[in-house]
Amino acid sequence: MLDEITKNLLIAEISKFLPEDSQSKLISAMRYVLLAPAKYIRPFLVTASSRVFNVKAEKVMPIAVAVECVHTYSLIHDDLPCMDNSDIRRGQLSCHKRFDEATAVLAGDALLTLAFEILSSLNEDSNKCCEIIKVLSQAMGAKGMVGGQILDIDADFSKIKEIHLLKTAKLFAASCEIGAIIGNATDEQRRALHDYGINLGLIFQAKDDIEDHKQDKVSNLMSILGKSETKNYIESLFKQALDNLSKLSDETNYLYSLLNQVKNDG
Repeated sequence: MLDEITKNLLIAEISKFLPEDSQSKLISAMRYVLLAPAKYIRPFLVTASSRVFNVKAEKVMPIAVAVECVHTYSLIHDDLPCMDNSDIRRGQLSCHKRFDEATAVLAGDALLTLAFEILSSLNEDSNKCCEIIKVLSQAMGAKGMVGGQILDIDADFSKIKEIHLLKTAKLFAASCEIGAIIGNATDEQRRALHDYGINLGLIFQAKDDIEDHKQDKVSNLMSILGKSETKNYIESLFKQALDNLSKLSDETNYLYSLLNQVKNDG
């Protein structure tokens, strides 16, 4: 989702915080997944939401890297045999298949730790740093991504919308809210960006379920709602996201374009 210039900035920033070290299996594993071909939606949301407040991408790039470290850690752990047991991630062998299971666990742990090292070292007001760390932590923990994963593991698919909210949408929302924090947004603007992120994340997961329905008819929104109702659900979320953006008077073109792209293309 990142344009080439911003993507190159992100990759350069990743290499600054995590330089290549061929002698270290751990560093190689971390970089292997972090730099694999990806859409980088969450870093895009950090830069695009910051742009609403005229904050340049260069200023928030360390934060974008931290958010991507968190996301990548979750992918590595999700793929493990004790979780989703996936062999492929981002078009290449998953981390535990390319290296080994223990290295994959530790690579995920190290990426999560690196994210907070980066955020604690930002050249920002300490109150802002703490608020960013709080928002991201809440999106990741027992009431966020990790909580969603346990519901997924327990196969409680009557709660599929909650799984989508916790596993995906809350990190989307945090990525947007971080831009509001950096941009000194009003409470209303911050809430609008948070809610936009929630709605966008839910659309993203619903579209993913439509595409994956033939391969996975159990843990799937389509199996519960049906195709027609799932499309109505997406349309309702889309309208809510548009309403969220309407509350932001400044530069929202990037966020609007991403919303359309996710709705139409997945």
